[in-house]
Amino acid sequence: MAAFDTWHKDWSLMGLFFTADETARIYSRVAALAFENLVFASFESRFARSGGLAAVTVNTLPWLEQINDFKRAILISPLYPKIMAKTPLRDTGKKVSVLFAQRLVEVEVWCYAAPYTAPVPGQILEYFLRAEGFFGAENPLNDPYGYFQDQPEANDAALRANSLLFCKALPAVLAALGLTNHVIVHAQEWQTALLALTIKEAVCEERLQGCGVIFTIHNPFDNHFSAAELMQIADPARRVRIEHMLSHGATAWEIGLQLADGPIVTVSENFAHEFTRDPIHTGYFAPHLQPIFQRGGVYGINNGPFLPYSDDFPRREKHTHKEIARIKRAKRAELLQILESYSPPERFGHLTWQGGSITGLPDEVPILVMSGRLDPGQKGYDILLQALERFAIDEIKVILTPMATRPSDLDYFYQVAARYDGNLMVFPIRMQQGYQALQSGSTFGLMPSIYEPFGAAIEYMVSGTAVIARNTGGLADQIKHDINGILFRERPDHYTLDQIRAFAGAAAIVQWRKTNPWVRDMVDALEAALRYGMRLFRERPDAYYEMIRQGFVQAGQFSWEKNAREYGAVYDQVRK
Repeated sequence: MAAFDTWHKDWSLMGLFFTADETARIYSRVAALAFENLVFASFESRFARSGGLAAVTVNTLPWLEQINDFKRAILISPLYPKIMAKTPLRDTGKKVSVLFAQRLVEVEVWCYAAPYTAPVPGQILEYFLRAEGFFGAENPLNDPYGYFQDQPEANDAALRANSLLFCKALPAVLAALGLTNHVIVHAQEWQTALLALTIKEAVCEERLQGCGVIFTIHNPFDNHFSAAELMQIADPARRVRIEHMLSHGATAWEIGLQLADGPIVTVSENFAHEFTRDPIHTGYFAPHLQPIFQRGGVYGINNGPFLPYSDDFPRREKHTHKEIARIKRAKRAELLQILESYSPPERFGHLTWQGGSITGLPDEVPILVMSGRLDPGQKGYDILLQALERFAIDEIKVILTPMATRPSDLDYFYQVAARYDGNLMVFPIRMQQGYQALQSGSTFGLMPSIYEPFGAAIEYMVSGTAVIARNTGGLADQIKHDINGILFRERPDHYTLDQIRAFAGAAAIVQWRKTNPWVRDMVDALEAALRYGMRLFRERPDAYYEMIRQGFVQAGQFSWEKNAREYGAVYDQVRK
C-alpha cells in the first residue's frame, strides 16, 4: 500500500480561481467531510466501452462502497444516445438546467440499477446524463470518444465541449439527487478533470455543502482548453479571472490536478513510476505535467482482475502439470475446430497446416493470440506484424482480433496476411464465437505494448495461458519474467524523444515505422522473446506448464478488495 506520509495538497491554482475567503471556506468544508457518499465520474460505463476504464466502473464500485463503509456509491456518466439506444435505462424524471456558453442547457438524469454479488449481494445505481446536442459519439466500435472518425481536430473539439458540459452539470445533478454534503467525487481521466473547479465553485455558492474531488489517471492523455472555452462554464467572477490570468488557456490536467483534494493516482504501481521517469511520458505525453507530478508524487494502485478464473481450470494453482497439459490440449483442439469453421465475412487471412486443414496442426506448433482495440500509438500490433514476417510458414500460427476505428488501420494486417497465408488469421470484430477458446486454447497471449497503464495480462492468466509482453507499465506488475510469463524490452540506445516522435507521427501509415531504429530494436526483442517461448513450449514442457500454474498464483495477488482498501487510504488524505 502506498505511503502518503510526505504528500501534501497541491492547491497551486486556488488563488487564480478563488479569493482568500473562498479558499478558506472550501478548505473548512473539505476538512469536515464525513465519507458517506461516493460518486464515481467516468466517460465510460458498462454501456459505453473503449478501454479498461469501462471494466473498472463495472467491478470497483461495490468494493469501494462496502470496504470503505460509504452509505452509498453511485456512478455518473454521459448518456450516449447513438451508442446506448437499446440499453435498459429508466428516466428518473429529474432534470437540471445549467448555464453553458451563455445559454441554458437542459440535462436529463437517467438510471440503471446494476446488481452485484460481491462482496455482498446488492445493487449500485448508475446515473446517465442526457443533453440534446451533446454526447453524440457514433462510430463502428461504439467508442464513446469517437465523434468524427477521420477528423482528429474536430473530434478533440467535440470531446472538449462534452467534457465542459459534463463538468458544469455534475454539481447540479448531485444537488438534484440529494447529494449535497459528505461527498467524495472519484473522477476518471481528463474529461472529468474540471470537476475540481466546478465543484469548488458550487461549494462557494452554497449549491453544495461539502464535496471533495480526487482523480485516477488511466492514460497519459490530456487536452488543452482555450480561455474562451473555460469561460463557458465559469461564473462571472471566475470568467474575469480566467480572461486576465489564464489568457492562453491550460490543459484539463494542469487545472484539475492543481485543484484536486487528494493524491494523484494511476492504475498500476510501475506505471506511476514511469510517469516521472520514462521518456515517452516525461518528454512526449506529459512534459507539461512533470512539475505537478514531482511536487506531489504519482501513486499507483493496481486494478483488480477484469475477468474471473476460467471454469476450465477448477483447481487453478493446485493442478499438476499433467492436468494442465490435458486441459490445454482439449482447449487447443476446441480452438482449432472453431478456427476451421467460424468464418464471419469480416475475417481475413487463413490458418493452415502444410496447406491443409488447421485441425491437423501438430501439438508442438505454438498458437499465439493478440486481442484488444487497435491503437497504433499504444498496443504494438504493427511491432508484432513486423516480427511475424521473420517466421516461416507453419513455424507458428497467429490469431489477431484488432478492434479498429479506421478501416485504413488494417492495411498492414491485410498485407502480412496475404504474404504469410497460412500463418495469420485476423478477426477485426467482436467475435460472436470462440473468444474464450482463444483465451484458453492458445499457447501464448501477446502484449507488445508501447506503454500500458495496467493491461490485460491477467485475463490470459486466469484462462490458463502464459503471456509474452513488453516490459512496461502494469504488465511489469503482472508478469514476473520466466516465472509466470515472458517479458522483453529493447535496448535503450534508440529509445529517444526523436524516435518516439517519429513513431507517433507514423501512426496513420505504420509501415513507415520500419526504418525507425527504436522500432527495429523492439521488433528484434519481440522476435527473440517469441523464439524463446517457442523453445520453452516444445523442449521444456514442464517449465511451460509451471509458467501457467504460476499465472494462476500471480493473478490471485490482484483483487478489487485490495484496490478498494488502498483507495480508502487515498480518501483519508482528502481531509488533510
